[in-house]
Amino acid sequence: THHDNGTNHFGGSADRLGASNVQSMASVAQTITFIRRISKRTGKKEPDEFLQRLNFGATTENKEPKPISKKDRGWNCLINFFCHFVFDPFSDMYYYWLAIISLAVLYNFVIIPARVSFNELEEGNFFTAWLVIDILADILYILDFLASFRIGFLERGLLVKDTTALSKKYVRSMAFYVDIVSIIPTQFVYLWDSNSRAYVAPLLRLVKLLKIHRSLVFFDRMECRTSYPSAWRLIVLFICMLWAMHLNACVYYFISAELITDDENTVRSEFIYPAEVDKDGIPNKYASTSMKYAVSLYWSTQTMTTIGEVVRPEQFWEYVYLTIIFLIGVMIFASVVGSIGNIITNLRANRSVFQDRLDHLKEYMGYRNVGKDLQNRIIRWFDYLWAQKHTFEEEDVLKYLPDKLQAEMAIHVHLATLKQVELFQNCESGFLIALVLKLKHQVYSPGDYVCRKGDIGREMFIVKQGMLHVTADDGRALATLSDGSYFGEISLLNVGKNGNRRTANVRSVGYSDLFCLRKEDLLHALNDYPEMREVLKEAARKKLARDSKPMEGGSSQESERRISFTNSVEMADTIGKRLEDLEKLVLHLADDIKTTNKNVLSLQKQLTRVYPNSAVAPDSDLSSSSD
Repeated sequence: THHDNGTNHFGGSADRLGASNVQSMASVAQTITFIRRISKRTGKKEPDEFLQRLNFGATTENKEPKPISKKDRGWNCLINFFCHFVFDPFSDMYYYWLAIISLAVLYNFVIIPARVSFNELEEGNFFTAWLVIDILADILYILDFLASFRIGFLERGLLVKDTTALSKKYVRSMAFYVDIVSIIPTQFVYLWDSNSRAYVAPLLRLVKLLKIHRSLVFFDRMECRTSYPSAWRLIVLFICMLWAMHLNACVYYFISAELITDDENTVRSEFIYPAEVDKDGIPNKYASTSMKYAVSLYWSTQTMTTIGEVVRPEQFWEYVYLTIIFLIGVMIFASVVGSIGNIITNLRANRSVFQDRLDHLKEYMGYRNVGKDLQNRIIRWFDYLWAQKHTFEEEDVLKYLPDKLQAEMAIHVHLATLKQVELFQNCESGFLIALVLKLKHQVYSPGDYVCRKGDIGREMFIVKQGMLHVTADDGRALATLSDGSYFGEISLLNVGKNGNRRTANVRSVGYSDLFCLRKEDLLHALNDYPEMREVLKEAARKKLARDSKPMEGGSSQESERRISFTNSVEMADTIGKRLEDLEKLVLHLADDIKTTNKNVLSLQKQLTRVYPNSAVAPDSDLSSSSD
């Protein structure tokens, strides 16, 4: 009875709880419906996800999204572009942007010192022109400041494009504070005081020179990108030298015109700039702005280069100033001489190395009493190499590149020639790439024999440029080989009755550029692509059947004997190499066994220390296991 009462009690409470929940849900639905009606009256048509999910009598209309116009779509794309745009520091866009900023920096470096020294540049049309250009330069500075927040950097070899990380890196750098100072607008000084044009405003614009760090980045990028780095270094050197002379000229005139006051009772020193008016107060030839700058620049060039006779100073400050200028000029002169010397040395580096090789060879030929005919042929061969720009070894140039870039460079240079070879027409690209890395460039002089009949063939040749004749034993030309032709593959692949013996004489008619493929390199590539072996042999057989001629009957036995002898020699070499590898493997295994025995002994000693009372058991186990 108690159980039934409890059940009834809980059942009644559950009914009451369900009824209360239904009432509360109904009240919530009524409230939401009331809010929806108010929103409709006020004209707001916002979808209610809660009513859509519960479906309490609230009907929602399925409305299609409003189509976006082309104008709005364009604005959305533009906003999305600027929100996610990141400068790649190695891209062309960033490089050109640095060039534009460098022009603005160069303008400030040249014009600001001149405006501080020569007051005429702050008057009339000059002032209007400088004001417009200053505003444009400041706009570029501000744009560069904003763009610096989006300059990517490499992390673990990947370009970081997270705008937050880029902004944090820039804010934490010294360039951020320098750029903030450099974008200060100095044009407001003219509004504050109209008489400040003479010195204050140009002096305040000296902070624009702090942007020099962007120009230095551009100079480095330009030196890496240009095809004439030595010429670019020379240009940068002259720019720095001319700017130093320009700055010295402006300082010289500023001191002469503003800091030195003329006294009627004293004679004007000849060290400073000449007087601009005569005794009657009439302006003379030194009063014009162009003459002021020309005389000042001439004096600056004369003192900094120590060329010509300099007017002797008279006062103490003149001695100090001239001494400082002399010291600066000596350092500039030393830098110019050293830099020009390095540039000239770099320009003649290839020629010097090439000439040293030829000089050493001439000395050697003279020491060994080599005949004049051979000497002349060797010298003409060197002349041809220099004329065709073959003065450097490709291996020495490409050895600094990683393997991937070496492969791409070799493919770019040699793959077009390799594809012209009929023997490799049906080969896959991976096999061709492997062969491209093995090609060696060789140059033959007129009349040189590339190979002779009966020689052992250890390489094949591909004609890159030139003309060669296939000759008979009596010197008659049987065939002509030109660009894209190849020979030597018959003996390289041991196809035909002659085995690896040369089947013909090949002689260079003029200077011939050939690509050489060694047998070892071909076999190494065939180990990675074994299916290509039969493809090459089949192509070589077809070429041999097409070009072969009837042979004399008596020579067949000799050819077969040569084949068997050659195959025996090659087999003996192969077995010898395998035995050497096996011997190295046995020695390596012996070292491993010794190391294992030492580890077993050390383990036995450790077990003896841990189990001193049962030292015999481990020994017996080890001895039994070793047996």
